[in-house]
Amino acid sequence: MKNIFFIIDKPLHGNIQTQEFIDIALMAAAFDQRVLMLFEGDGVYALLQQQTPEAIGLKNSSPLLKALSVYDINDVFVEAESMRERGLSSEQFVIEVNVCPRAELKQQQETADQLFSF
Repeated sequence: MKNIFFIIDKPLHGNIQTQEFIDIALMAAAFDQRVLMLFEGDGVYALLQQQTPEAIGLKNSSPLLKALSVYDINDVFVEAESMRERGLSSEQFVIEVNVCPRAELKQQQETADQLFSF
């Protein structure tokens, strides 16, 4: 089993490529790979509850995020500094996450067999 690390640093809504990126992570997990996901930078906005992208004609990605645990993607991280810079707390997120400082996340990335960023 490989450790595959996915980094999302852009908001999910407004960009179909980001949603496809999550689909790739789900496929990797379906093939028994250990998938770790990191939301940093503006990517943390993707986790916020009560978003209404349908109002501007976009698909809501919250169901995709809620499906992560169904695919055994339980290692979902948020960079603490990104949350702090944006004034967010983990209670505002649609799923449970592990909040970690940047330095700790860099160490985890170094142990990954593959690293993908979008």
